[in-house]
Amino acid sequence: MRHFNKEENYIKAKKRVDNIRNFFIHLLVYIVANITISSVKVIHNINRGETFNQAFFDFSTFALWMAWGIGIAFHGFAVFTDSTKFFITWKNKKLKQYIENEVQEFKNVKKQYTTEEIEDFSRREAYYEAKKKLDNLSGFYWHTVVYVVVNIFIYMILFFVADISFSEWYTYATAVFWELGLGIHGLSLFAKNSVFSKQWEQRKIEEYMSNNE
Repeated sequence: MRHFNKEENYIKAKKRVDNIRNFFIHLLVYIVANITISSVKVIHNINRGETFNQAFFDFSTFALWMAWGIGIAFHGFAVFTDSTKFFITWKNKKLKQYIENEVQEFKNVKKQYTTEEIEDFSRREAYYEAKKKLDNLSGFYWHTVVYVVVNIFIYMILFFVADISFSEWYTYATAVFWELGLGIHGLSLFAKNSVFSKQWEQRKIEEYMSNNE
């Protein structure tokens, strides 16, 4: 059990380090890409006859910074608040719930089992499967939050800055197509087990194992 706890702590620490590294890579790409795009735009507008101040302080120069910056902010928030008391409590509660569900499904599929098999399953297979489900659920929630905030930002820009009619279909194109992607994300998360059940999974495992003997 002590070895398993050490292994679990290593996996958690490794994942946290990976998440922090990925955030800083994202931040670096954000800065370099936006400096490049803004510089090209300013130079292009100056060549078209605008002054530096006109080209630089144009709202469109900073639009991408702001829109992408929302994503950066959420990414950083997700990474650096992952260890706060609220998220730890929520994750531990969901993880315990998922482990209990995995153990119950294991009992339903296997029918005959020993106490040692249940304990070993709950420490390993059930834990890793529950952890995967928890990560997927967290990813979907963050996807939903980013979808809502970014689209609110887009419509604020369209309303206060751009002269675009809200009666035109293309005004809603981003929200509609992104919503389709969000729906597919949710469907893949919540409908997966109803299509590919544990019984189906166990049958396929036994089938492949028998074919390899």
